[in-house]
Parts: sequence; structure tokens; C-alpha cells
Amino acid sequence: MSERMPRVAVVADWWWPEDVGGAERSGREATMELARFAEVAIFVPAAVERSYSDGSLSVHAVRRPLARRVHADTRFRRGLEFLSAWLLPWSAARLVRRVHDFRPDVVVAANISRTGPWLPRWARARGLRFVRVFHDLSDTCWRRSRLRGDRSCHTVCGECRVKARIMRSATPPTATSVCVSAFVRDDLVRAGLVTPESSIVGYPLVGSEEPVRARRRDGTGIVIGYIGRISPVKGIEAAIRTAAAYRRRTGTTVTVLAAGEGQADYTRTLTDLARSEGISLDTPGHLPVDQFCAMVDVVVIPSRWMEPFGRVAVEVGRAGRPMLISPLGGLPEAAAVSGGEYLFADFQDPEEAAVSLGALLAGSASENRPTVSTVPTLRAAIVTATRRALAGWPDVSAGQGQ
Repeated sequence: MSERMPRVAVVADWWWPEDVGGAERSGREATMELARFAEVAIFVPAAVERSYSDGSLSVHAVRRPLARRVHADTRFRRGLEFLSAWLLPWSAARLVRRVHDFRPDVVVAANISRTGPWLPRWARARGLRFVRVFHDLSDTCWRRSRLRGDRSCHTVCGECRVKARIMRSATPPTATSVCVSAFVRDDLVRAGLVTPESSIVGYPLVGSEEPVRARRRDGTGIVIGYIGRISPVKGIEAAIRTAAAYRRRTGTTVTVLAAGEGQADYTRTLTDLARSEGISLDTPGHLPVDQFCAMVDVVVIPSRWMEPFGRVAVEVGRAGRPMLISPLGGLPEAAAVSGGEYLFADFQDPEEAAVSLGALLAGSASENRPTVSTVPTLRAAIVTATRRALAGWPDVSAGQGQ
């Protein structure tokens, strides 16, 4: 009688088609790889219970009381979900029960803020093999973004140390951790949530070996592009002010194209700001990266928060568009492996950022690429961590992810 395949339960906050950003895309790629040697099921909290297929994967959206209906739900609904996740253990009970009924041999947990500490605490109590994938620093910050007002918290503040202690005590001591950048890994080491020995760094995406340069669009004026979540932490307002400063300096007609989805009231705020700055703003909603890059001359990544990595920098770099990037968090790592042309800028000073934008458009971009051959892809790192957790299963140790 042949040995059964190991069972892997993948738990996340969101899953396709409810993608929020790069974390969901990266997690999905890795899970497809896990399904090559394991029986995989995905479990996510949801407002409405349903099960569906994602290619060869089985996805279980498990009803969670007081859950958001969509990521960009109302402030009231987001607040209810947040408070219940941390104060009410029964908010995660149904999800935990569904994972338990699957009888997993290993649990791979990605972003799990929507259900608080209860899932890792259950896995710890059961002595389950556990892999934690850190797509961000949310285990060290109640706000998830490590952004307070106009400044980033480079160290964990007193109130957020409470959350870090909760998650540290909930996580199984034998867990293997996967981090999306050295920046994230080093920060979590300082917070006591992971150790260098038990963690692996894996980049969500890397660019080509040789820099790619796409021909600029034909036409008058320039189009400055932003692609990603339409959210205040992404610094889109600063990008609009930078575009206005560039127009004043050069007299060039400037359009800002902000592709992505977010709350309607914030989009209206951006429209009002662009109008007051004399800038044309186009907000087409979601666009595929290739289509977006064909519509712009230069891309800005003006994040106010410390981005864990910055997958969009690699996606844009691979498409050959020059990038003006905020040098926060893991963005310098993403820029270095993007294969694209880039310069860094402080978007909190729009006039200086406009000078950098001019230099970038004039061809004064950096092409320095540090050696990154020792850093695997995130997909390979998650596969390696899962194989490590499943050590002893027949045939599981054979092969590696790409």
C-alpha cells in the first residue's frame, strides 16, 4: 500500500480572487509549488462561507464573525474585525476547527492578523509542525504599517511590544520562519520573533540579469505612474506634489496615472489635491503591470511606510520603466534585484524629489546590482521550510522549488 501524501494547511488573511497585493500573489505561487508533493488546502476568514477551486487547489473561505466583506471595507467594519480578532478567541474558532478537521501534517501560516493569535496558539498546543511566512512587520505593530503620523517607527514602540510578546508566546517554538527580505528578518530578530538559525529569506520576485530599457512613449508631456493599493500609507499624495513641482520646474505637461483599488473617499481626496496642484490625475482602477507600464514614462514608488519588500519595483523593473523610489524598509533590496533603472528620493520634500525625477528622466539612474545569488525566491524558501518541517516523509526531501 503506497504512503499517503502529507497534508499541508495553508492559512492566510486573503486569497485569490480577493487579492490585496504582492503578498497574496507570492503566497499563491508558493502554494502551487507545495501542491506538487503534498495534499494542500487553503483556509481564509470570510464574511460568507464558501469553498471553491483555485486551479488544482481547494480554497475554504470560512465564515468569521464580524469579518470584513472586502479588504477596503468601512472604517467601522474594519474596527470591529480588528477588536474581535484580538479580544474574542471564538472569532477564530470556526477557522481553527476547519483546519483541525483537515488533519494537517504541517500548517503554513502567512498573514494572519484577521484572526489574531489564536491559530498559532492552537498549533502550539497541538504540537503541530508550523511554518510562518512573514510578508510584513504586522506581528510587531498594531497598525501593521509601523507608521505613526508622518513618521515610521524604526524600533518597536512600547504599546506594540505587547503585540510582539503575544505573537512570540503564541508561535510554536520549533517553527521555521520565511521572511520576504533581509530587512524584515533582521527587524523580527531584534523583536525576538525569529532567530537567524530558524529563518530563511526569500525574495518574492527578482529581475533579469541585464538591465531592461523600454522605449519612452510617443507624445507630448510625461505620464508619471503609480501602481498598487490606493492607500495613504503608499504616499500617493506626495507623488502628486512631486509631479506638480516637476511641472513648475520644467514647464512640462504632467499627468499622474494611479492604477489600483482602494477606498472611494481617499480617491476623491487625491482628485481634489491634483486639481489644486494643477495636475491631471487618471485613476483607472486595477491594471495589469504590462499594460500599466505601456501607458507611463516613469514610475514612482513613494511609500511612507517601511515596505517589507516591494514586489512592484521588480515587476516594473522587468518591464523596463525607470523608477523613483522611497528608500524605506525593503525597497532598496527590491530595487537592487529589479533589473531596472532607479533613483531614490525623499518624497516628503517634493521639490528635491522633482530634481531627482529630472535626473532619472535624463538617464542618471543607478544600475548597481549587489550579488544576490545566495537569496532564493520566496517560493523556493517556503518549499524548503515546508520540506524541513516534513523531514522524514517518503520522497518529500527530494527536489526543490525554483
